[in-house]
Amino acid sequence: MATQAQRLAEFAERLKYEDIPADVVARAKLHILDILGIGLAASDLEYARLITETVRSWGGHPQSTVMRYGDKLPMPSAVLANGSFTHGLDFDDTHAESITHASTCIVPPAIAVGEALGADGKAMLTASVIGYEVIARIGAAAPGGFHHHGYHATPICGAFAAGLTAGKLMGLTADALTHTLGVCGSQASGLQAFLDDGSWTKRLHPGWAAHGGVIAAQLASRGFQGPATVLEGRFGVLATHVGPDAFDAERLSRKLGEEWETTRVAFKPYPVCHFSHASMDSALILQREHAFTADDVASGEVLVPEGIVPVVCEPLEDKQTPAATYGALFSLPFCVATNLVHGHARLDNFTEEALQDEAVLALAGKIGYEVEPMPEFPTYFCGGVRLELKNGSRLEHREMINRGHPDNPMEAADVEAKFRDNARRALSDARIDAVIEAVDRLEELPNVAKLAALCVPE
Repeated sequence: MATQAQRLAEFAERLKYEDIPADVVARAKLHILDILGIGLAASDLEYARLITETVRSWGGHPQSTVMRYGDKLPMPSAVLANGSFTHGLDFDDTHAESITHASTCIVPPAIAVGEALGADGKAMLTASVIGYEVIARIGAAAPGGFHHHGYHATPICGAFAAGLTAGKLMGLTADALTHTLGVCGSQASGLQAFLDDGSWTKRLHPGWAAHGGVIAAQLASRGFQGPATVLEGRFGVLATHVGPDAFDAERLSRKLGEEWETTRVAFKPYPVCHFSHASMDSALILQREHAFTADDVASGEVLVPEGIVPVVCEPLEDKQTPAATYGALFSLPFCVATNLVHGHARLDNFTEEALQDEAVLALAGKIGYEVEPMPEFPTYFCGGVRLELKNGSRLEHREMINRGHPDNPMEAADVEAKFRDNARRALSDARIDAVIEAVDRLEELPNVAKLAALCVPE
């Protein structure tokens, strides 16, 4: 009987662009556009500059472009940089059931390997869709399981996705792709220890995972062997990370090529942890309906499923007064307070200066949390808010499907507007238009190198 790695590898080898439904292709192109904008917006932050300096210092054969900076570096080095940029603002898409950020692990290797090998847009799209299907299915085999044990699911599942994305572009056989997955299992890593102090390791996770996936494919292309039982085996990634009886192995390949997880990836309207979005929207909905200001709020609670408490609610005092900008992205009280004070939550609301916003901090200090049974989680990142106003009014609202999810979607025009706003931090308007056109017509692009070049300022 074939192992799950063998089934995924056979799917990857067999899949052709013409096999992918049109709506899946359209969705993949939107996610590619979205993630490029996020990477460009983050690329000038201090952490991104340090990563760029590091990979630049390694030197090596010039193969793939580092976005914004234009350095040509070996594929793994460029992927490490670009994959870290695209996750650094926590503005990137999420596959809810698996609780994984998909595009950040998939698009950087798709572009870097595609550029190095002279692949066309159809090949890049095909490889990317394979990546989306794989990262989603590995995480969905144990929904929330990685996070429950203190692991970050994105890089762990993402290493496998990056490996198959890269391996597909390299033209590997199913046997070599199976070995790629086997090697990825020993490259997959990522701890949630960053939640204790808001430090930067989470930003590195997808870049490291994608870098590891590319290296795994390179090794397998030369005959290096990896275990075929790497996913569901007794010492595979699922048994060791979530428990031997805590996953559904068949979920990895069930209806593979029939039901497309690519269409189930959710866009982010806010540049913060996706777990916070429903409560943030709930607060704004109440404010619009009842016309109160942040000063009118006496106290409040966010209403949340139990699974998100360790990530965005506890320790409560630290969440009410985050000490670092990255920590603020994982503070539900701070995020809700930001929305109520400013009427929005944008990148500029999570700078070092914004952490000292007295109005936001005063309101965040009044916001606690209450756990409610929400069986919709993690299929949807649901949540709500209860507010007591100084006039005695008590207001409640819940959003059970997070905005940006395919069942409560952001429109293509919204995604393009988000891309423009993000990319404007690095590119001219003319360059932005060129990227949008290139992605919109990606299946016609003769060489992925053109898209990589467009992600560098003139």
